[in-house]
Amino acid sequence: MNRSTSLYLDIVRPMAAIIVLLSHVSYNNLSGGQLGLLSSSGIQAVDVFFVLSGFVIAHVCATRENDAKSYFVSRATRIYSVAIPAIVLTAILDFVGHLESPATYDGPYQAFTPGVVIRSIFFLGEQWNTHRFPGSDGPYWSLGFEVWYYIAFGLFVFLPRRCRWVATAAVLAFIGPKVAVMFPCWLLGVAAYHFCVKRNLTPAVGWLLLIAPIFAFIGYEAAPHSPVPQFMNLEFDPRRVWGTGQDYLISFLFTLHLVGYYTVSGTFDWLQRYSRGIRWVSGATFTIYLMHLPIMHLVSASSPWSKSSPWTLGLLLVLTPITCFALADTLERRKEFWRIVVMRPLGQISHRRNWLVNEPPPG
Repeated sequence: MNRSTSLYLDIVRPMAAIIVLLSHVSYNNLSGGQLGLLSSSGIQAVDVFFVLSGFVIAHVCATRENDAKSYFVSRATRIYSVAIPAIVLTAILDFVGHLESPATYDGPYQAFTPGVVIRSIFFLGEQWNTHRFPGSDGPYWSLGFEVWYYIAFGLFVFLPRRCRWVATAAVLAFIGPKVAVMFPCWLLGVAAYHFCVKRNLTPAVGWLLLIAPIFAFIGYEAAPHSPVPQFMNLEFDPRRVWGTGQDYLISFLFTLHLVGYYTVSGTFDWLQRYSRGIRWVSGATFTIYLMHLPIMHLVSASSPWSKSSPWTLGLLLVLTPITCFALADTLERRKEFWRIVVMRPLGQISHRRNWLVNEPPPG
């Protein structure tokens, strides 16, 4: 992956997270329905996230994470460094917010039961046709998709050929068809990466692939489309089938756009002048995505103005990202610290296993 493409991914990721944030601002229980035009935009942003994730995972597997241990430790570090604090923070913020304004939590909210907590820790909230997430942290649902894509892909890449297909199919069968049906969208990112590094397109084709999907997406947004999100029960209902087809369409359009950018990425080398700022903003993407909604609930519950007041909207749009960036400095930007936390017990386990199998270490 060249530097320009890497920077572009670091621009798209926080943009998608902010789109999800804005789609949630429109909730009636938070802002009285202000910014309602953006209410369904978060669905398309998740499709973009899936393709981006597949693209990046294909890259790291092809370059630096070429064994199962490094791959799964990196994934666990990346996910748990934000997911566990998100569960804890959501519980605290929801408790305080309920004391301020119970009505603020009349929207999507699920009580902290032992079952919800266990499902959240092991990312089983979307298994088959369940839909569980901790408290007010609705965006947590997507980890019930993406984490299992990491597992299925990792098993396929690192297991021997004789059992990789069976293991991958078993993982998808375990998590259920609702999650499995979106796996091809994630795999489009994998396919895009391998296409980019193995094929050379002409600049003219590259510019076409870069620009045409943008106009196609604008046309899609202008036309009637299904607001059914990916976590809804998988059934042969026309609206559900239509919604899934739209997810495939958005994923495919973004895949073409990504290939187009890679082809003409040399034109955007000037982005390197702003690399420090781009990397800094991108370093808070996961925190913004996973923690913004509990923060917004507390902000709205504590607002001295009515839900429909533009002042409440202003508080939501200002205080939420500021808090997320502050949290990212402790969590997401400290991935190496969390990697050490994860690796240390694994190293001790490996050391003890060697001691039992072989001769004791000297001394």
